Amino acid sequence: MGLDITVVMADWEELARIPAGGRLEALTDAVCPSFCCVACEDADFAVAGGWVWPRQSPWCAEYRFFGTTGSYSWHFNLANAWEELRASASPGLRDALDRFLSGLVWDGPDGVAGTDPDDGPPPARGFPEDPEPWRPGALLLRAPDEVPALVRAWELAAPRLEELREPFDAEAARWAARPRTFDGTVALMHEWGEVVTRAEVRGWGLVGLPW
Repeated sequence: MGLDITVVMADWEELARIPAGGRLEALTDAVCPSFCCVACEDADFAVAGGWVWPRQSPWCAEYRFFGTTGSYSWHFNLANAWEELRASASPGLRDALDRFLSGLVWDGPDGVAGTDPDDGPPPARGFPEDPEPWRPGALLLRAPDEVPALVRAWELAAPRLEELREPFDAEAARWAARPRTFDGTVALMHEWGEVVTRAEVRGWGLVGLPW
């Protein structure tokens, strides 16, 4: 079995009211509740993709990616594809996608941006009353004040993604682990664009649960 990811946007003020050690559990309980009946379970599984609002938890929402089956490998492959393509991108597009993808699924050029992967994400901002910075074992952790920069980067990159089609097709045949098609890769980027855009509208942060 491979690694999965559950992407959640959350109200940072509400999350701050929960003791640091219980936040991931609270998010998990919110997006994976104990179902009250078969009808509730059937309704939940009927949502193939897009935003899902948990019952009785209006302070967070899960984004389900269309076609990824919850596996993190799709996002890992997206990061690998960008690593191969970025040298072929024009400087403006390269800078925008560097900022966008490194804030979500990519470790940065040469794998040196950010912290050691074994250490997990950097401490979350926005929890000043925590006795220690909140640094959970999550795949993604972005406070609300970090999200607007990702949205601005996406707005710059999105209209220019077609520029990558030719280099993608030229490079894809030799990739050991790659997204299936250029269109599929762009579709996944657009879904991440939806994630950051909706989070900015609400003023919420993002957490990637590792399951």
